[in-house]
Amino acid sequence: MKYAIIENGTVVNVVLADAQFALTNGWVECQDDVEIGWTHADGVFTAPSEPEIVAPANPTKQELLAELQVLTDKINALG
Repeated sequence: MKYAIIENGTVVNVVLADAQFALTNGWVECQDDVEIGWTHADGVFTAPSEPEIVAPANPTKQELLAELQVLTDKINALG
């Protein structure tokens, strides 16, 4: 059988073990698809949600020139 080792509500490892050995160690039986990083609460395993990928905003030419000026000023200040 497959068991999840859970710490603070998060699966930290998944192992194959004998039921008695797993029970002795406090491991929780789980489905085959459960993986490290899943959460466990009230007897339910939940996969982590996929992080939302946010594309960086495309700066305008004017914004880039302003950044360039700031950097140029900093470089010139170094002497």
